[in-house]
Amino acid sequence: MGKTHFDLNFKNLLELDINGGTDLTTDKEKANWAKLSRGISTITPSAADKTDATPYWDGEGFNDTEVTGKNITFALSGHRVMGDPAQDYVASHFLDIGDKLRTLARWTDPAGNVVESVATLTSIVPFGGTADAKQTFSFTLALNGKPVYTPASGVKVTSPVSPQSTGVTGGVKLSGE
Repeated sequence: MGKTHFDLNFKNLLELDINGGTDLTTDKEKANWAKLSRGISTITPSAADKTDATPYWDGEGFNDTEVTGKNITFALSGHRVMGDPAQDYVASHFLDIGDKLRTLARWTDPAGNVVESVATLTSIVPFGGTADAKQTFSFTLALNGKPVYTPASGVKVTSPVSPQSTGVTGGVKLSGE
């Protein structure tokens, strides 16, 4: 039996534009990307599916479920690091609402595949905890609209190659291989 390869979570890179750009076409060129890593101990991605479960006659009373939409988010938490550009940017928007909470976001997986999107900062917690503990820090990064996927090969993919394709177009190459 061969050696099993597991990528560690820290090999995923999550960044946001601290210039507050909101257009992947025009603002990406002048984006000031800041890594979300210092003080961050946990990142939990989620793709909350919106589904339609319809029973058809040929299903004999059982539903046929189809995913009709997604709400992709990244929940981040850890400790507040004063002076970290990414954390300072997020914390500075604690009192904001509306478009002031939008910026560009970029996720690069361990294999080099990139997902980019306009995102909204939600549920910002700039500090907290007991008096004798490190300040906590957390927020959720919610992607807006359909993200742009660029596989490690560099060719952008915005829709599946064929109606039968599933998962990540082109497959995934492990970073350790």
